[in-house]
Amino acid sequence: MDDLKRKTPNQSRARKTVETLLETTAQILAQEGSGRLTTNYLAEKAGYSIGTVYQYFPNREAIVMALIERQREHVQRRISEIRAMSADATAEQKIRGIIRVLHASFDLHRLPQPRLVQALVQLALVHGLPSPSDAAAHAIIEIWQTERRGALNESEAFVLSAGLLEVLRRATLQGFPLLGSDQFEQAVVRLVMGFLNAAVDDTSRAA
Repeated sequence: MDDLKRKTPNQSRARKTVETLLETTAQILAQEGSGRLTTNYLAEKAGYSIGTVYQYFPNREAIVMALIERQREHVQRRISEIRAMSADATAEQKIRGIIRVLHASFDLHRLPQPRLVQALVQLALVHGLPSPSDAAAHAIIEIWQTERRGALNESEAFVLSAGLLEVLRRATLQGFPLLGSDQFEQAVVRLVMGFLNAAVDDTSRAA
């Protein structure tokens, strides 16, 4: 686990350096693919020495993990903003907004090398890093139960959360070409809304 530890930037200049390294990493992944992401190439693209990179990140996996952590924090902030939307916004509008944020987060940092993606997923599990899907699914369920007054039981909540995660994770691992498209996003919305509506219908019939 020590090989993933990185120096924590305390001063503003150090924080700016780390932010530049993360932004450059995101650009390399998005424009050139994970095959080009090496510490040497990152240093060259970011305009720093290799020694500066190693001051903060011991290897490229640690860099990508930091990028994932930053994206997770961004997703959580956006979910909080959506949940705080005015009362004029319907439950479905809020849920669609959450799915859009989550979908964008998976598309932004998808990697074309399945082995690297799988390794990073395993690293996240080992280090106890929650998936952004967990927070998104929890928010979706709370919004639905509060604003539509349709309760999900424990099994339904688990299936919804796991299903949402697996759809996005598999699309990422397999490099699904429509990940990031409106078509894919609408399909995920139909999956989630269909499940929620069916759960409420079952509850109503049981009552």
